[in-house]
Amino acid sequence: SSVITPASIPTQTPSTVQSPAQPSAISKFIPILILILIVLLALFVKSRRSSKARVEPEHEKKYERPEEKAEKYEEVNISGFPEQLKSKYDPLEFLGEGGFARVYRVKRKSDNKVVAVKIPRIDEKTSKSFIREVSSWLHLDHPNIVKLNEVDIYPIPYLEMEYIEGIKRGGKQIRTLEELPKPVEERDALKFVRGLASGIKYAHLKGIFHRDIKPLNILLKEDLTPKITDWGLAKIEVAYSKTSFGYSPLYAAPEQLMPSRFGGTDRRTDIWQIGVMFYELLTGRLPFEGYSYEEVSGKITDEGYRFKIPSELNHSLRKFDPIFDRLLAKRKDERYNSIDDFLKDLDTISRLEKKVEILKKTLSNTLHKLKESQTEQEVKDNRTMVVETLGELVVAYANLNDRAGLLNTLKDMKFYTSKNLSSLVEAIKQVEYMLKEGISVSKEFIELLKVLVRDIRRENE
Repeated sequence: SSVITPASIPTQTPSTVQSPAQPSAISKFIPILILILIVLLALFVKSRRSSKARVEPEHEKKYERPEEKAEKYEEVNISGFPEQLKSKYDPLEFLGEGGFARVYRVKRKSDNKVVAVKIPRIDEKTSKSFIREVSSWLHLDHPNIVKLNEVDIYPIPYLEMEYIEGIKRGGKQIRTLEELPKPVEERDALKFVRGLASGIKYAHLKGIFHRDIKPLNILLKEDLTPKITDWGLAKIEVAYSKTSFGYSPLYAAPEQLMPSRFGGTDRRTDIWQIGVMFYELLTGRLPFEGYSYEEVSGKITDEGYRFKIPSELNHSLRKFDPIFDRLLAKRKDERYNSIDDFLKDLDTISRLEKKVEILKKTLSNTLHKLKESQTEQEVKDNRTMVVETLGELVVAYANLNDRAGLLNTLKDMKFYTSKNLSSLVEAIKQVEYMLKEGISVSKEFIELLKVLVRDIRRENE
């Protein structure tokens, strides 16, 4: 047998034989190719998700929970929010800006409570009176008044107040009464004005007047509760800018525009401004309109100029005509002397409307009984009841300024009088004239009607 030696083993060149420990050139690129494929796959998946989000129907979208939305706001940098206040507040949302101030929704860092912060644009001179004018607001605590939590001029002038969320209408967030479409339903107008009057009455009892009541200064809660804001800022606005009146000319009372003739402002100035807002809520228009400040102020201060009474714009509002004669009387002495007087008249209207409905049903039932009467006594008793009910309806319709209802009821009474027929016919003619000329039923005429009704009632006893 032969012995195998290393020398006897055939050799191969490097070009034909590779060592097992050395990878090929292709295998070196395999990890890189795998990485590229992973990246491409990730981009493809992301693209598909983005495309799906763009075409996702509105009703299938995931709506954020309030806490998720709040967290998002915290991440947003609200431009314009003062750096000096960021140690105290986290800005969440810019709410609005006027010529006088900017307003933000913020979160108070001390307790995470969401509040509103107003940053007025005032100079050093004005800031001296800023605290003094606004401080009275701190003492107002009422459901229809925005609560002022804090006011200071350091590190900058600012006010911290209750945050009012507003309402959603037609997909739009409405925060002030100014943004609410007008006119509104009568029941809503009454709810708004009663709330405003209640808040103003509370302030008046503390000797505090607003003097700039307008829709922009009325914030709305989600349940439509009106909240009055910006107490004491009217004088600050005057000091801030020579072009600012410290009130809106459209809602200004005569004494604000011409104090030399109408005297100074007082509680009745607020009553006038409530009247203008109430008129706008009911009719969708302002009682004094124009294309310039001069035209509007001229109509407000001209004692010979009369605004259109609400019934001229909407016949169903006739019951409010006498109320606006007092709310918008140009001389303060002819206006309501207090908020209570105004609210009493609103309550009277509500009470009379309910009374009319009851009287109409009673009249219908009594007329039916009169037709069915079997004896002379039954006829007499039911006839007396008919006359009594008609008389009460006459007075109720007159107090409601319902001239059409009053006219028809007076005509019905013609069948139950002979001694007082001439006086009744004369009253009918006067009511027909009132209807034709759009004249409200006066208190003097109501007293004459009461005497006429009494005489006809006695005639039938």
